[in-house]
Amino acid sequence: MSKKSSSTWYRRFGTWLLGSLFSCLLFCFGSLSLRSTRRLARIAAFLISPFLGERKRVIEANLRLVFSELSPNQIRKLRQRNIAFMIEFGLDFLQTLKHPERMRQRICPFDIPEALKDPEHAGIFCSPHLGNWEMLVQVISFSERPFVLVAAELNIPPLAKLLREQRSSRGAEVVSSRGAALKVRKALQEKKFVGLLNDQNTSPKHGGIFVEFFGLPVCSSRLPASLARRHNAVLAAAACCKTASGQFEFLFEPLPKHSSEYESDWDLTSDLLAANEKLIRKYPEQYLWIYHRWRYVPNNIPGWLQRRYPFYARPAKYACQEEMLELLKEKSEQDE
Repeated sequence: MSKKSSSTWYRRFGTWLLGSLFSCLLFCFGSLSLRSTRRLARIAAFLISPFLGERKRVIEANLRLVFSELSPNQIRKLRQRNIAFMIEFGLDFLQTLKHPERMRQRICPFDIPEALKDPEHAGIFCSPHLGNWEMLVQVISFSERPFVLVAAELNIPPLAKLLREQRSSRGAEVVSSRGAALKVRKALQEKKFVGLLNDQNTSPKHGGIFVEFFGLPVCSSRLPASLARRHNAVLAAAACCKTASGQFEFLFEPLPKHSSEYESDWDLTSDLLAANEKLIRKYPEQYLWIYHRWRYVPNNIPGWLQRRYPFYARPAKYACQEEMLELLKEKSEQDE
């Protein structure tokens, strides 16, 4: 057997195995009650926590950076709640696929924001890794406006098919994150809504810029800001989070100004990340703290600020804006 045919066989077997595992998970956990879901999530978080190793350190380092006022014991409790939520999110994801109507009934009543009612303006929803992305798709569908969802392709055919059908049933046009720019531009030209995750490390080499996020410069994509300014679209932060009662709350954080009023992508992206901060502080246990969000350290950052970065941060080849460093220095002096 040639290496190529052997590799193809292993890939097919791996795909079949993952598909079978997913089907089993969907059968076992796709119909759990809210109480059973939360109980299972807490038990699983307790059992796997000792084996998370460095991932647990990443969560705690990120939490200490953002919530410096919390004690070590409070940080550990919040970390454990965060791990339990990630497991609960996975279980909710299975239930959304198996019983979508039942999950939609748990969406809290809400009013469509005025900024989204104008049919003459396109809209861009930027969500941090917060809450339940799949339920946010359900919420956006209530606007009765056509929308495009930018999402990564999954390598598990049964899951990818179910997910595609579920999203499309709510009127979403799903676009692969690879090469999505052209389709997103077309959607904005047609005055549609666009939903995407903007809370990722995009280095300046790939079109990213440094902006402030919880008091430190981080790399972020300038694409949402650039598209919003170019197409005169409404840009806002949005998320769908799970309440203590088990319902799903739609969170919408508008920016201080319309995108057309901003003079640069940096100004607009800065306000977008500030809006993300507000959402995250409302439900801190539901953010993806395991992600290496503060990975890159600008090469022109002063020592007093560099020491605040988490242990996993690495020096970057690029500098951040001097204007931002001055603003961070002023904030630090005011806090003192």
